[in-house]
Amino acid sequence: MNDTAAKMAVQIGATGTVKENALDLSDFAEESGGALAPGWYRASIIEGYATIKGKQIVTGDTLSSKGDSRNMKVCFGLAIGRNIFNSFNYRTTDFTPERLAQVKELRLAFKGTQGAWPGQADAQRSSLAIADLAQLQKSLGLSLPRTDEGNLNPMPLVGQTLDIRLNVDAKGYNNVTAYAAAGTRTK
Repeated sequence: MNDTAAKMAVQIGATGTVKENALDLSDFAEESGGALAPGWYRASIIEGYATIKGKQIVTGDTLSSKGDSRNMKVCFGLAIGRNIFNSFNYRTTDFTPERLAQVKELRLAFKGTQGAWPGQADAQRSSLAIADLAQLQKSLGLSLPRTDEGNLNPMPLVGQTLDIRLNVDAKGYNNVTAYAAAGTRTK
């Protein structure tokens, strides 16, 4: 008789009596899915995780599919037992002293402007990438590690805690929209 059959054959009830042919399906329990409610959640940066369907999601940095930028993926383990990741697209040229100075200057020039920066789409793209990364860095209170080639290296961030804000996108999936120092937005 296999384990499942044995569990079905005899089970002891809460009152101590034996229940014949009781069914135990606990081996088939799966984590409930679906989006979490929008809000702030305590999280830790983790090396990675497997989805319910077995897909491996890993903290790391890779070349984009087009080959003209990089994607830094950071996996988060939420204190409530769920996992999520966020991907940061950037170019190593976003971090040159010249580009950083240009972004700073253009942010002042276009302060209060909504939408595209006329004639400055490429610099605006850099500004958006830098803003996302800067918010993550500020929430952790440390610099983002880089490789000798200038790529970001998120692995030294594993184990760091922070608060992350989740939202729900148009398809009904959670996405990370903001970061804050651990315990400043959650209890």
